[in-house]
Amino acid sequence: MKPSKLKIMMLHEKTVYDVWGTIVSLVLLFSSCHLSSVDDEIIINLHPNAPIEIPPIKNVVDTFYHQSSEFLFNNTTLFDKEPRGKFVIKTRGYICDLDSINMLSTLAETVWYMGMERNKDLVQLAFDTLFIKEGCDNKIHRTSFKSSFKLSSDYARIMSIDNRITYNIPISKVLSPPIPGKFSKGMVGFGSWDTEVEFKDMQIQENGRMTSYDVSHCISDSGEWKVMNGVLMQTSRLPRTRAVLPDFVGNKYILQFKARRINGSEGFFLYFGVSEDRKKGYYINVGGWNNSFVIVENLNGAIVSMMLPCHLKNNRWYNAKLISKPEVVEFYMNGNLVFRYKPIATSLQYYSAGYDEQFGEVVIKVVNAANVPYKVRFNLLGNTQIEAKGRAIILAANSDKDENTLESPQCIYPQSKSYNRFGKLFEYKFLPFSYTILRIKAQKR
Repeated sequence: MKPSKLKIMMLHEKTVYDVWGTIVSLVLLFSSCHLSSVDDEIIINLHPNAPIEIPPIKNVVDTFYHQSSEFLFNNTTLFDKEPRGKFVIKTRGYICDLDSINMLSTLAETVWYMGMERNKDLVQLAFDTLFIKEGCDNKIHRTSFKSSFKLSSDYARIMSIDNRITYNIPISKVLSPPIPGKFSKGMVGFGSWDTEVEFKDMQIQENGRMTSYDVSHCISDSGEWKVMNGVLMQTSRLPRTRAVLPDFVGNKYILQFKARRINGSEGFFLYFGVSEDRKKGYYINVGGWNNSFVIVENLNGAIVSMMLPCHLKNNRWYNAKLISKPEVVEFYMNGNLVFRYKPIATSLQYYSAGYDEQFGEVVIKVVNAANVPYKVRFNLLGNTQIEAKGRAIILAANSDKDENTLESPQCIYPQSKSYNRFGKLFEYKFLPFSYTILRIKAQKR
């Protein structure tokens, strides 16, 4: 794999950037010719500047972030784009959805924290009011870090708080190139919101074979459902109803059916890619927002596609078709293509760098959300003395689904290790599903 170049700079004048650009190019040229292959290359200019003093701002946005892991991974650069000088954001905490308590959600929360720390001039995080998840009963508690039982996310927060930086070292890339997403295999199903709907004539073509499915086999977990004369009916006005077909699981198929709106304020839902536990997947909201739009949402309720105009008439059967492939889905109504949707591409590695003036150390934070090790070469530039001996603090799991339990409370536990190979040029291999903090002595001469 050809290394990509990640540059971390602290110089501000254009002429200085040009000089360092030349130096960086030379370093990369020689490193690519004489050193081993790595997955990424990070260049840091160790010329620490004093943090810029920012005048106080009276406009304060007080908020708390409670989002899905997908949202936190894909929006780590959200604050990078906000204008400066108009307001500050004061956050009382951040947390992943509680139905996804595992190492993947921990890494997502960590990536979100790194984005806030990278924009600490804009985002003020109240560390003393952080929400900590106690996983035994799947509830949110405002607890102390001294609690005897901790989830992996608790340890990640402790690591982040214990390794706060004085100021950031500006970085030209904060994440690796996104990996194209793929739809997981899952069940299909039907539903609605505050609307009575009906479905019939369900057929699924897979591997060239067409199979008709009895709609009476659909199993509901919300709403009021019944089957009459081969028609699956949802007769309530409840929000977010659902009935899935457990007889079929896949991500490469053609689904055809008929649907009609009987009475209510919206249209119908088509679920696809629904996981066995019903916590992951998507649904196409046809006639949502008062029967005005069609849109794709995930099962966390997050909108993941563009909103397009769509209006359904009462008591009219519509011929619907979903062409599903791992890389893309297409939805048709009465033979017309309504939309094409690809899953969001997500990066698997995330970076940040800063300087801790109290200890005279560069602090590098890296999240590797991939299931394989990730090798990085670091180039530390500047008139700075680098000590070979430093520390690596590592929180890692064997699987993204792992989590601490009462039976195994330290399944995922931070490890602090000495590392004796730091220098102006060094390599480090990051473990799969890991959050790693490197602390490097770097005193100005």
